[in-house]
Amino acid sequence: MRIWKRLGALAMVAAFAGTAPIATAAESITLYNGSVLNARLNQGLDTGSAHVGDVFTMTVVPPYPSGNPEFQGATIRGVVTKVRPAGQGRNPEIVIVPQYLRLYGGSTANIEGSVTSIAANKGTAGTAGKAAIGALAGMLIGNAIGQTIFHTGGGGAVGLIGGAMLGANNKTNFSIPPGANATVQLSQTVTIRRQASQP
Repeated sequence: MRIWKRLGALAMVAAFAGTAPIATAAESITLYNGSVLNARLNQGLDTGSAHVGDVFTMTVVPPYPSGNPEFQGATIRGVVTKVRPAGQGRNPEIVIVPQYLRLYGGSTANIEGSVTSIAANKGTAGTAGKAAIGALAGMLIGNAIGQTIFHTGGGGAVGLIGGAMLGANNKTNFSIPPGANATVQLSQTVTIRRQASQP
C-alpha cells in the first residue's frame, strides 16, 4: 500500500513539473523586432511650446500585435528628445522617442523603437486637424525626405522620419493635436512579464 501511495505522489509531482513550463510561458508576452503597435496620442505636441525632456503618452489601440487582447488598455510612454522652433531659414522640428510599454495590469517593459507614422483623426481640432495623410515615401519636404506627409491648417507640410517630425515652412511652427493616430515600430525584441494588478 505504501508503495502505491509513493508512486501516486511521484506521478503527481511529475505531472506538475510537466505543466510548469507552460504556466511560465503564459505569464509573459513577447514582441519581436519589427512589431508594430497602433496607438493614439494623449497630449498635443507643438514645436513652438515643447521642450526637451517633456513626457508624452500614447494609448495602444486595435489592431493589436497578433490580435492579442492583452494589449487592450496598454500605454506607451516616451520623451521629447529634440525641439527646434520655426525661425528664419530654419524649419521646425520635434523628435519623440518611445521608452516604456505598460500593460493595463501594471506590467512594464523598456522598449526600443521609433514612431513611424502620426496623423490626426478626422474631425480632430488643431493645426493638423485637416491632415491629408499619405505614405509618400521619398517625397521631398524642403531639404528633408518624409515618409508620412500632411499639411497643417497654416498651409505648411510636415514629414516624419524615424520619429522626427519636420516642417517645410521655416516661418511657421506646427502642432499635432491630442487624439492623433500613430504607429510605433520596435527595433528590438522585448518580453513583458505579467505581474499582479496594481491598485
